[in-house]
Parts: sequence; C-alpha cells; structure tokens
Amino acid sequence: MTNIPEDLLAWANKKLLAAGDSMVEEAVPLREEASFRKYFRLSSKSDSLIGVFSPPDKESNERFLFFSQFLKENQVRVPEVIYHDIDKGFLILEDFGDKLYQFELSKKNAHSFYAAAFDEMIAIQTSIPSHKIATLSYDQALNQIMLFEEWFLKGFLGLDLQERESNLLQDSYEIILQAFFDQPQVLCHFDFESRNIMVLEDGCAGILDFQDAIIGPIFLDPVSLLKDLDHVWKTEDSNEFLSDYLFKASKEGVLPEVEDPTIMRWFNLAGLQRQLRILGTLSRLHLRDNKSYRLVDLKQTLVYMIDATSNYKDLSELNIFLKKKILPALDLKLRDIP
Repeated sequence: MTNIPEDLLAWANKKLLAAGDSMVEEAVPLREEASFRKYFRLSSKSDSLIGVFSPPDKESNERFLFFSQFLKENQVRVPEVIYHDIDKGFLILEDFGDKLYQFELSKKNAHSFYAAAFDEMIAIQTSIPSHKIATLSYDQALNQIMLFEEWFLKGFLGLDLQERESNLLQDSYEIILQAFFDQPQVLCHFDFESRNIMVLEDGCAGILDFQDAIIGPIFLDPVSLLKDLDHVWKTEDSNEFLSDYLFKASKEGVLPEVEDPTIMRWFNLAGLQRQLRILGTLSRLHLRDNKSYRLVDLKQTLVYMIDATSNYKDLSELNIFLKKKILPALDLKLRDIP
C-alpha cells in the first residue's frame, strides 16, 4: 500500500464494501503528474479501479466531475467516475489499463492510432454547447504566453531582455494571437497529447485529464497531438496525419473550406501559443514546484517553435531570436543541470 493516503484507502474500501465489492488488496502508485493529483491502481480479487487523491484546495475537482459527465453524454470515451468525495478530494475511476499512446504509438501503428484519437477529438469539438463551459479570451491566451517570459526567459535562463527584444516579442505575440482567434472556436481538450490518451481494448482511444477543456481555436488539439513531445515526426509524416484529421473534420462539418496555407498557418500558430505556454509552465514546475522531470522537454518545444517560425516572413525576426540567442542559452543551461 506504498504512498497511498490512508484516508483514501479507508474511504475506497468503505465504498466498495457498501456496494458488495471486494476490498482493495493492493494499491500501486501510477505516473507522476505535473499537477498535484496522485493516482493509484486499486486491485481487489474481483476488479481493478483507479483511486485518485486530488487536493480540493489546489485542483478543480468540480470541473473534472462536470466534464466527465458532459463528455460521456457527448460520446467521448472518458473514464467513468464511480465514487467521489469532493470535499476530501477522493475519486474512484474506471480503469482504462496501462497502454498509453505515449509508449504504444509507433510509425507502424500511427495511422490507426491517430484515426482513433481524431474520432475522440472531433467528438469533443462537436459536443453540444453548454453555458457552463468557459471561452478562452484574448487576455487569458496572452497571460499564458507571458509565462514564457516570466518563468522561462527570466526565471530559468536568467535573461534580461533588451528593449528591442521585448518589442519583438510583443509584436510576435500579437501576430500569433491574431491567427489563434481568427480560426473557428470549438471545445478543446486543451492538452490533447500522447500522455493523456490510452489504447482501449476495443481499439478506441480513451481520453484522460480533460478538466481544463475550454472553447478555443480548432487547431489547438490537433497541434498538441501532432507536435507531441514524446513523438517527433518528420514534416511530411506530420502533414500526412494532419490530412487525416482534416478529412474527418471536414466530413463532420467542423472545419469550413479554407485554403491550405491558411490551415497550416492556423495549425502552426496555435502551436506557437501552446509552446510558449509550455516553456513557461515546465520552467515553473521546475523552479517553483521542484518537479524537474519535464526539463528534458524544453529543447524539443523550442525546436518546434524555431521550425514553425521559419515558415513565415512576419515571424522571421522571432525565428532568428529563438535560434541565435535562446537555443544556445538553453543548451548551456541544460548542460549545467545535473
């Protein structure tokens, strides 16, 4: 029963016994999270479930419960919440198994895996609207971008920006956010990456960590999946997978008819907003929360940004800044970390 809070275990056993089920015989801690949530596989003689401790003062448990029900009603494959105690932050979830896309995805199975993931993504995007779901605002999106300056450039790299560099970044943010909000706005998972998708026994994709879902740009989830930090594809492969999504999205009426260059700009610049945010949040995770296991992802995130900005004349100065100043500074910093 290593590391499982005793109160969670006692509560889980009380719920299970009251329902006529067997008591938990083994509790195994699962993956480390960037959040404060802790997951355990609870095994009994008859079943396997997932126990969750999600501190109510730090996590949005009400949103998790809302989206669990909402997404299931909209035919999205998310784990069922079997029992919950919001005040204590305890939950028992359906066990989706151990096969994460993060570890199972390969070039050989990519088309079939992505097809299953795109089905769930489009089910999210076509969900029946609810007044309880927030819409991502310009100011919120900009505040997310500013984490890049506060926590990555200044906090992690220790850089003091010159005035012309600050102006360059401000101009670049405006360009990125213009494309971010020009594209259709739909319900987004907000973190649709391989570490949050599972291979289910029936071949479908199971979706995890959906509590931050919000109305936002249509290409935020596709770019999260296809510019994933655990699976880096050649451009031609990524574009081929994106074409599979575009076919499905057009067929379902999610995506209007627009020219290919516009689609690629929407896709790439939605990615830039996300990548700026990720560089900030992963640096904050290291500096503030003493969780350094994601530092390995900083360089690939920056490389994605350099590759994307190289395609657009209006972002050419940002490309040079990232490539000539920020990449060498990051390489030097990472070499100094044990």
